[in-house]
Amino acid sequence: MGELERILREGAALHEAGRFDDALALYDDAVGRWPTLALLWNNRGNTLLELGFLDQASKSYQQALQLAPSLHDSRVALATCLQMQGEVQQALVECAKVLKVAPEHAEAHWNYALLLLLQGNYTAGFREYEWRWKKRRFTSPLREFSQPRWHGGDISGKTILVYAEQGFGDTLQFCRYLPLLVARGVKVLFECHQPLVALMQSLGIGISVLPFGHPLPDFDFHLPLLSLPYMLGSSLETIPCQTPYLAAPEQVLPFWQSVMPICTGHKVGLCWAGKSYPDPGRRCPPGFLAPLSDLPNVTWVSLQIAEKEFRQPFPLLDLTMLVQDFADTAALLEQLDLVITIDTAVAHLAGALGKQTWLLLPFAPDWRWGLERSDCPWYPTIRLFRQQEAGDWSQVVAEVSSGLNRLICRH
Repeated sequence: MGELERILREGAALHEAGRFDDALALYDDAVGRWPTLALLWNNRGNTLLELGFLDQASKSYQQALQLAPSLHDSRVALATCLQMQGEVQQALVECAKVLKVAPEHAEAHWNYALLLLLQGNYTAGFREYEWRWKKRRFTSPLREFSQPRWHGGDISGKTILVYAEQGFGDTLQFCRYLPLLVARGVKVLFECHQPLVALMQSLGIGISVLPFGHPLPDFDFHLPLLSLPYMLGSSLETIPCQTPYLAAPEQVLPFWQSVMPICTGHKVGLCWAGKSYPDPGRRCPPGFLAPLSDLPNVTWVSLQIAEKEFRQPFPLLDLTMLVQDFADTAALLEQLDLVITIDTAVAHLAGALGKQTWLLLPFAPDWRWGLERSDCPWYPTIRLFRQQEAGDWSQVVAEVSSGLNRLICRH
């Protein structure tokens, strides 16, 4: 093995292990020694992107492309950098360049889909979103059945298996489409993660909910959940946005009513951290939230059910150790006057329940929250608070504090 091959392998191993600083040091030395090797500049860009050094990552990808214009992965990664920097239109241009010469490039289609959806072009975006199954390392496996996948057309009187994919938040957001199938005369089997089963049973008649791994009854067609918007022709204007479309099971409500202390003033739930992958912006460091503790007549309730390694920003009432599944979480949310949360499953659940919710968004938000607007087309009761500068939550928290103070004064 030559020295260059050893460096490439070692850099890739360090990157995969999450040792990004070590990988960057290795690549910085290597590009000094082999400055005309495009792959080194590309890999260096990947590591810089993981570290959040977007300007440097963009320059590294641009150097790779100057040396090797057909290095399509570099151009797709450059588009990711541009999107994270707020340059959405230029990011679309870069993806389009790849697709023009490599129309089967799944990663370019995936990024193109997310950018179109971010802009609110749902008709084209959901069509492109079907490429997700060909993307490398997609988060959900492609399911195979002897029955055919539904590709549209009348299936009234038939049974379709719809199965959840990706994260809990995706399931909470897109399960709203299942009753539309029932309205077409279709019997629906819905397969999802066990912690969601009890809650999903509130979707209504005609929908049988099963946990993953449970024996499947007979069915005629199948479809992954997030393909429903495309198959049903959803646009920004035709999203089924009526809420609530989920409800906490009646049998768990008395328990949560009994454990919630009688409080004066407003009971406000707070969730400040979600999973760092794939979006490290889904967490607000506790120090930024400290000013909220100064507001009078507020009982703060922790909704930090996952990612508990993030310390509390200030003392909160914490009942999360009693939560067993999403039915419990829904019942806990029903005890609150307001939910304030980062972009997590809690936001989707609160929106699906029709709870008044304030959502704190990073500078480069996930596609479903769109650009600039403060309302949410998916959830009428969610208000969006957006970072104006990447990594700076102080302005967001100041807006939340001001809004909450006005809410308190009105009551």
